[in-house]
Amino acid sequence: MPASDKATLVLVSIAIAIGVAIGFYSGYLGRETKQPGEAIRTSDATGHWKRHAEPASNINAEILTNTRIRLVMQAIPTYALLNAGSLPTTLDDLVTDGLLGKDMIRDGWDRPLRYTTDAEKATYTVRSLGSDGCPSDDDIPTE
Repeated sequence: MPASDKATLVLVSIAIAIGVAIGFYSGYLGRETKQPGEAIRTSDATGHWKRHAEPASNINAEILTNTRIRLVMQAIPTYALLNAGSLPTTLDDLVTDGLLGKDMIRDGWDRPLRYTTDAEKATYTVRSLGSDGCPSDDDIPTE
């Protein structure tokens, strides 16, 4: 294996390790989720238990979507590093280059994540249309 390939492999490995560490540190990876009907302790003085009312499918889909968006946002700079600074034209480019699996570019409702770039500003956004699949207030942005 040529030295340049080894160096690229080391840089990609370091970038992925840093991204995962940041994800765990910020609390977005490895976070436990509440299931519907799971008892959770209230923060009031009575210490009574409440039931979690939101359906698990929406909670889990939203957490999965946020995690996937963060992974995509971490893979895009790695793609640019490996491709002379150019951003991917579509998220499928990340799959083709082996940076992410095909399921990682879909949201928690199994719809494709939305990826847009602004060539003038060299910026990009990744978002999900949320549970309804339509542009609305429940969209999940990268912010």
